This record gives sequence, C-alpha cells and structure tokens, in this order.
Amino acid sequence: MKKKLTKALVLGAMLSLTMQSVSALAVTEPNIVNDDPMIVVSLGDSYSSGEGIETFYGQEKSLANKVYDQDWIAHRSTKGWPALIQVPGVSGTMSNYKTSSSSNASCQWYFAAASGAVTSNVTTTKQSKYINKRQGNIFKHTDYKYTAYLPKQLDVFNNINGGVDYVTMTIGGNDVGFADIITECATGSTYLGTSNLNKKLNKIWDNMDNTKADIKNVYEQVENKAGYDAAIVVAGYPKLLDKEGKGWLISEEEATTVNANVVLFNDVIEGLVNECADEGMNIYFVDVEDAFDNHEAYSDDAWINKIIFGAKSEDLDRTTIASAYSMHPNATGAVAYANCVNSKIAEIENNK
Repeated sequence: MKKKLTKALVLGAMLSLTMQSVSALAVTEPNIVNDDPMIVVSLGDSYSSGEGIETFYGQEKSLANKVYDQDWIAHRSTKGWPALIQVPGVSGTMSNYKTSSSSNASCQWYFAAASGAVTSNVTTTKQSKYINKRQGNIFKHTDYKYTAYLPKQLDVFNNINGGVDYVTMTIGGNDVGFADIITECATGSTYLGTSNLNKKLNKIWDNMDNTKADIKNVYEQVENKAGYDAAIVVAGYPKLLDKEGKGWLISEEEATTVNANVVLFNDVIEGLVNECADEGMNIYFVDVEDAFDNHEAYSDDAWINKIIFGAKSEDLDRTTIASAYSMHPNATGAVAYANCVNSKIAEIENNK
C-alpha cells in the first residue's frame, strides 16, 4: 500500500510539473514570436531600384558627398515599389524600416537593388557605375569624374542579424538588353528599312539558354544566402510601349514586336520560378502585365516614362544622350507594381 501511494504521489508531482511547464510555454510563446524580426531584402535591377522616380536615397546630400553615396549611385528610390512593400501585421511600408547595417529592430528592410544591374552583379561581380558630374559653371567649376563600384548584391546578407522573411527582385532585363532594344527602336526605322530590331531580338533568343541559367543561378544563390525559409518573390516586367507606337520615333510594328518579346521573356522567368518551386524552393512569381495594360510609355495615361533625351539633374552622367529615367515606371507605376507584389505577400502570409 505504501509503495502504491508513493508511486501515486510521484506521478501526481510529475503531472503537476508538466502542467506548469505547459502553462509557462503558453505564457512565454508570444514573446518569442514578437522577438523574431520581420526582415525584407530587395535586390535586382533598375525596375527594383526605382530608376527614374525621385527622390533617391542620398539625393539630398551635396554633390561632393552624394557622388560617393552608394544609394544615390544605385538610384535607389524612396518611392520605388520595394519601398512601398507592405507585410500583414507590420505597420506602414518598408520605407519606414530601411536598414543598412546589423540591427535588432522589429522590422528591417535592406535595399540593395541597383540601376543597370545584371545577374552577375547580384551573385559574383561588383557593378561599375560611371560618374560624370559638374558643380559650378563653365568658367568656375569642380568636376567629379570617376568609376564607382557597387558591391555584389548578395553581400547585403552579411549585414543581416536574423532570419530573412522575404527577398524581392526583378532581374534579367539588362541581361537581354532591354535598353539596347529601345535604343534600336528610336534610332532605326522600320519606315525607312534601317531597323536592326529583329536581328537584335534574334540574338537575344539565340543566347536564351545561357540567360536562363544565369537567372536560375541568382535564385539558387539567393536561397543559399537568405535561407530556405525565406520567400523569394520575383516580379516580371510590364509591356513597355503603347500598342500604336509613337509616330516617327517608334512605329506600331516596333511597339508590337517589343511588347510581344517582353511577354515571352516574362514567360521564361515564370517558367524558371515554377521550375525552382517544383524543386522545393520557396519562390513565387508576380505578373504585372495586366496591371500596366493601357499604361505603357506614350499611352494617354502612361505609368512608364517615355524616352527622355538629355540628362536629368540626377543622372550619373551629365553628358548622356538619353536619361537613365527613360522607359522605367514612374511613381504611379511603382504603386501598381507594389500592389501586385503586396497581394502576393498577403497571399503567402495567409497560407502560413
């Protein structure tokens, strides 16, 4: 009887301790969740940096200082779509949480996208940016003329203290030479038979297997750096030109051809994302084509800048023939991009 009583007491004590432990866990678990920061990283090319949408981070500095400011050199916009990212449960947008070094803040946004970046600038090589600015006038001035080098974008992960939740990007447009294609439309002429547009496009597609391998490598390297739990959100590109073209500058034939190839390239990107997802990667594609329909450059309500001849005040090279702002989404276009990406993030959060 005594032994049975002892066992009963021991079992009762163990049960009591177990219940206390469960109770303690129930009390402390919310604190563990709250201590886990929301970390968002934005990588990619000019469509992610916000090229053409002032104000850029660092723009407020004096010329002597901003020509060495990496945010300004990369043309990272305070109003680009990554700055407008919203995550359910986090107040405001990522613009409220920009971070550049290790942080313990409850929400952290690391912005490494850079205008002009190609896939290798994300993964392996520094990106060179030519600076040619002048302060003063022709009689008395100071010239700032040099080549700046931005670190490879994956280096941003070296500054992050905690688990990454989201990585966003657009990448690949510069690898296929979107800028060269638009330049060809503007300088060649289908009316006069001087256009080399189809030749340039054929060259792009002849090299597409290599381009696809480079883009997929970006996704894989990002996963390695961000961690397998990080959701990689890849946005596509909008069709660029109003379907009717722009008079003598861009023919209807050229506009139709360019837009059709943008659609095909988006299909390639989406196919790569789906391939990676099938292989177990936590990756998602965001289509922005429908959002920009009837809002292409030269349309009546354009959300993409037309070709802008001559340098704008914030262009890195004051002697450029066409501004880098050309053929990039404007502030309204950035909002449209953000709406598409935010919908995908809300969907991901809802499915957790």
